[in-house]
Amino acid sequence: MAEAELDRNEAATPYKIEKARERGQVAKSADVVSVLVLTAAMVFLTWQGWQTWRNLFRYDRAILSYAAGAQASPAALWPLVEQMIRASVRLALPFFVTLMISAMAGHVLQSGIVLSIDPLKPDFNRLNPVTGFKRVFSLQTLFLAARSVLKLVLLVWVVYLALKSLVPDFYAISGQPPAAATRRLLEDIAALGLELCLVLWLVALLDLIFMRRQFAKQMRMSKRELKEEIRHREGDPRIRARMRELRREMLKRSMALRNTRKADVLITNPTHVAVALRYVHGQMAAPQLVAKGAGLLAAGMRRIAARHRIPVVQNPSLARQLFKDLQVDETVPPDLYAPVARIIAWVFAARDAVAGRRPASGEAT
Repeated sequence: MAEAELDRNEAATPYKIEKARERGQVAKSADVVSVLVLTAAMVFLTWQGWQTWRNLFRYDRAILSYAAGAQASPAALWPLVEQMIRASVRLALPFFVTLMISAMAGHVLQSGIVLSIDPLKPDFNRLNPVTGFKRVFSLQTLFLAARSVLKLVLLVWVVYLALKSLVPDFYAISGQPPAAATRRLLEDIAALGLELCLVLWLVALLDLIFMRRQFAKQMRMSKRELKEEIRHREGDPRIRARMRELRREMLKRSMALRNTRKADVLITNPTHVAVALRYVHGQMAAPQLVAKGAGLLAAGMRRIAARHRIPVVQNPSLARQLFKDLQVDETVPPDLYAPVARIIAWVFAARDAVAGRRPASGEAT
């Protein structure tokens, strides 16, 4: 039974995936980032490669011209060094910014923005030689090695075919001027890089699918882990049952206090039990119990009755019997018609007397 519970055959819950994300554990492929950076570099080379190379030639020529006439002293060389630094940054900054943005996009497109410092914390288990040997000789390591060899063979084959197709261009470059030969060489390098990117994108997408399947497999949960997660998130079942009971009691209390306002009479124990009755002549066959309560709830019902000038009648035996036998919204049974009718008749008589229509006939017993 214990082994069956430890079998991780259940898919990971969104809560576990979110917790893993907070620790920096997400499904992503390093190949996607690498091929995106390489694609950005080749696109930049195709778009701005020749212009950047021309600017570099002009910069080198200007530096050499300036250095030929400059004096060999620290005061004279520092402006030259400062100019070299500024020109180098101006030439290299667009290219490196492009690579940085593409690398960030590669991570964000796969897993979104993940902010976690857990991957930066030291993990001393990685220094354990036993764990290291297990990792080196594991099936996953062999699979990764085989995948790398296959990728290398595929890339070598693609490069071979591309270079073979570029052999006529190499003969043409040898007879061109330096500027034209350089431009043609940059175009050939960019074309070769884009062809490699097409192959690498296919490999990267397959690797991404594999990494996501592997991550989903690692995140699987056992039945015991599912139960522990539910207990951790929602609390102990006994506590939840007690909370539900308390909520029902609070709802019952609020409904009893609210329904007491609609009652015609409140019959009490006198302090421990209270039941509220309502009767509409000509519409009800018998009085109806609209609220009941004991203890503090009964005290609250008495306060509501006093606030709304509802008559309170002390009849301990009748109050206890009505509280025991009836539920809210039930009508008085026939065996209690007589005592309840005397109380209702007295209440209506007292109400008519207060209204000045006719004098009250007496008190209820």
